Amino acid sequence: MATPLSLYIPIKQDAASQASAQHLYNDFMNIVTPILTEIQIVHYARLILIPNSTGEGINSIMLITTFDGAMNPYLSTFWNSGPGFKGLLNAIAAIAVTHPPLPIVSLSVFENFINSNNLSQPTDLYQAYTYTVAQITED
Repeated sequence: MATPLSLYIPIKQDAASQASAQHLYNDFMNIVTPILTEIQIVHYARLILIPNSTGEGINSIMLITTFDGAMNPYLSTFWNSGPGFKGLLNAIAAIAVTHPPLPIVSLSVFENFINSNNLSQPTDLYQAYTYTVAQITED
């Protein structure tokens, strides 16, 4: 069974946070592709910059993924995937209007941060197939 994550993070409106959000967006695929390829549980992942209502600047970022399994085991997999993911996580948390103590140094703080900012529930996802990523990518 696949599960959705719609992580919504309002960001600070200072110039450094705005630039950091743009940098995260620009580098997102380069950072996550090796991790996602290795762990083989994520069907789709994307980072979206949500503009301010004035059309100038970035109001928030949204990380949207669809993955195999339940939320906290998914988060644990990422937590254990190495420094690349933790660097991305801390960069996102650092520009968040409301963030956990930085740097994020424990799995429980990470899980609380993600779960408290996730706008999706498992029942929100329509799933047309039951194959896992590993089954789909088998040679």
